[in-house]
Amino acid sequence: MRADRTRRGRPTFAANQREKILELLRASGPRGVSREELIFRYRWTQCGTRIFELQKMGFVIRSDDRGGRYPTWYVLLSEPLELKPLVEAGDWYDSQHGPRPSHRSTDLPPSSGLPLFDAVVRR
Repeated sequence: MRADRTRRGRPTFAANQREKILELLRASGPRGVSREELIFRYRWTQCGTRIFELQKMGFVIRSDDRGGRYPTWYVLLSEPLELKPLVEAGDWYDSQHGPRPSHRSTDLPPSSGLPLFDAVVRR
């Protein structure tokens, strides 16, 4: 992957966060874990995404609205006998148009340095 290209997909720390959230859910039992705690105590701002990933893996997690400023609480109801693998979604562009064209293609004219005009010049 080129250094200047944005990385797509799950961050490298996602699996660790999922494990820690699962531990908290197991330990809390029917009381559950608040979204507020996950965000402000543990600094996991993508906790909703990690919960969604756990659900896709087969965990049954209920989201309760208990009112207040951060009303969402997560409660683990059941665990799967076998985990479902998480499938990397991929890039939406690739699924609709095929692989992205390379910007270093030799058949393109040199860049003018003016991005708005390059799109017109290269047609």
